[in-house]
Amino acid sequence: MDRMGQHDWQSSRKIKLLFKKITVIIIPIILITLVIILFNNYETQTTTGNKTTIDEKLNNSLTTIKNNSISKNIPDFIFESKYVTTYSLPNDTGPNGILVDSNGLVWTSGSFAHVLFRLDPNDGNLTGYQIPIETHGSTMVWSMVEDKDRNIWFSQFGSKPLWRFDPHAKKFEAFHTSYPPFQMKVENTTGDIWFTTLTGNTVGVVQKIENRTEFSYKITEFPLGSSTNPSGLFLKDGSIWIAELSTGKIVKLDILRNNAGSVVNVIKTLEIPQPDKARFSSPTDVLVTNDKTIWVTEHVPSTISEYDILSNSWRQFSTAQTVHPIPTLPFWMRESLDHKGIWFNEHQGNRIGFLNTTDHTLIEFDIPHNQSPEPSPYMLNNPVSPQNIAAQSDYYSAVFTLNLSLDPKDPDKFWFSQWDANKIGVVDRMKPLAFDIHSDLTKVVFSGNNTMQAETINITISSNITSNTEGQKMVFLKTSSSMSTNGELSRMTANFTQDSLDLSKMDKPVPVNLILKNNGAKPGNYTLGISASDGLATKTIFLDLDIVR
Repeated sequence: MDRMGQHDWQSSRKIKLLFKKITVIIIPIILITLVIILFNNYETQTTTGNKTTIDEKLNNSLTTIKNNSISKNIPDFIFESKYVTTYSLPNDTGPNGILVDSNGLVWTSGSFAHVLFRLDPNDGNLTGYQIPIETHGSTMVWSMVEDKDRNIWFSQFGSKPLWRFDPHAKKFEAFHTSYPPFQMKVENTTGDIWFTTLTGNTVGVVQKIENRTEFSYKITEFPLGSSTNPSGLFLKDGSIWIAELSTGKIVKLDILRNNAGSVVNVIKTLEIPQPDKARFSSPTDVLVTNDKTIWVTEHVPSTISEYDILSNSWRQFSTAQTVHPIPTLPFWMRESLDHKGIWFNEHQGNRIGFLNTTDHTLIEFDIPHNQSPEPSPYMLNNPVSPQNIAAQSDYYSAVFTLNLSLDPKDPDKFWFSQWDANKIGVVDRMKPLAFDIHSDLTKVVFSGNNTMQAETINITISSNITSNTEGQKMVFLKTSSSMSTNGELSRMTANFTQDSLDLSKMDKPVPVNLILKNNGAKPGNYTLGISASDGLATKTIFLDLDIVR
């Protein structure tokens, strides 16, 4: 099966995009190597008693930041678009891990400012708790969870890689693991906290040990094999599913416990794809929706993949083309609380995606910016020049949306962090799109040897605008596919009879034809994405694209 990925909106930038893709592949390898050198205290056995409790000194370590003049007109602290609201954190914060707790409060932590932040979305209060560490420089926080006692746990690159914060006592407690946890999940039935160590090649568990007078925590790690680089994990029915970044595999581990409930071992019971099948491309996360369906984020080719365990086959859904020619690099996933779809963050591209797992439609919400690239006089006078396009591309490719969190109080909202922009934000899925896109066709079949074959795909674009007071409202059409690693069609062409429409002038659905022509495409089973975008949100519908011999 051919790999697929992000399709470029502008094909003229291919050389630069290739360089960017190579850079995207090289940077994680360099990062992993550096972290392995920094954290060489490799351990895979039980660790107990290696912890430090520190009373927080409120006078020195508690900072409250409050915006007393919150406005909806693009203030310094809060910035709103139709679907997305962002909150600015202090400069040089570098937020990554993010969590919405059971009370609806939002937690995040700085990579450069060693502070644990708490945001109350109701009044805009931002409270900071200084993390008591001696390390200076960057200490990237990758994961954050809330345990059943409502403590906040977060991982941190450094000599103290795992922390517990008690919000009531305002105390930090440090724990030791072999390497910093990369992703953490709480098992609902037991309260155990499971984690992966990307650079340590282990899966671990934090268990609370209680007796009549006190409690402690026991940390146990199990080796997964050298150079597996476990990334995302998913807990379901007493098993752990893990995405192995370097091997391109998803593995299932059954959890073994003793009579007291303590975890004593994990046993591999399944590995996919099968040895004779193509592997996933840089899988960063895994999600299991039922007994037979597994979802995987494939990072480098910018795809979300649906794997059927019974048939050992999968479909890959490419993210929509971005305005700027960069790969989107989907990273983490969370199933929506209403079980209607999957949220995911796009590492680059400045968007948050929601894939409907029933009808396989994809909506990607653009994250607004109240700061734009600094334009030169030449760029101001030549807005569509190659230099201007390059500057815009560089700017948006540097926006790293690194992490995400569900909101347990609101199933329609989804939170995210933007590391380089010093922001966190929330997407509201319930606000209707200004448009819709539809096609009755579900599959297109071509013969690989027939270079004269063409297919007309009928689609309709409809407007959901109830008032024309905003004036012109354009929507633009594009295609993407899983045929190649950059998301482009390979040896095929796609042309719309019209590729832009003004929603303000539409009083009924408008038909548009997409002419798809085969130019000798390689046989295989692919998907074709047809997207409509108004600059605030993009909706993509998918068709199966089969090229037979």
